[in-house]
Amino acid sequence: MLKRFICVSSLLFFVILAVGCNGARTAPKANVTGGTGEMSVLSLRGDTSSMTQDQIVELQRVGKWMDRDIIKQLSRAGYKSKLIKSRKAFKGPGNLLIIKVAKFKPGNKAARVFVGFGAGGSSLDLNYQLLDSKGKILTKWDDGVGSSKGGTYCAQTLNRRALVKLGDVLNG
Repeated sequence: MLKRFICVSSLLFFVILAVGCNGARTAPKANVTGGTGEMSVLSLRGDTSSMTQDQIVELQRVGKWMDRDIIKQLSRAGYKSKLIKSRKAFKGPGNLLIIKVAKFKPGNKAARVFVGFGAGGSSLDLNYQLLDSKGKILTKWDDGVGSSKGGTYCAQTLNRRALVKLGDVLNG
């Protein structure tokens, strides 16, 4: 009798665990398609004077990934997008999106791997400015996010949010 109870309890436990962990949580997709025109992106790394050399290297790695991803996301949304190196390189037409790192905390990769449960989490705070072809500010906003999975996950989330914001501002 006890053996049967243990078997049934174990089976029930694993079924509940499988069903509970299998539920895919997806955020509703925002309407970010239908973008037209050109979009230049200027990505600035912000003040790194208080960071260690390892933190600066991690910021550069996350920044490069973030730059490639935002260009890819803008292209998917219908914009002709390009990354520029300086503000002077923007000569219109289209819009200029300036992304500046306000604060970056790389977290601890070893803690994320070995401890888990949110230990060693990363955080990324960005300032955005959207300018028209004449240099007039259309909108500006701040956004930030943290993740226990690392800096690129923060950048990916912020890129998606920025695309939604751009769609709201530019498409009405």
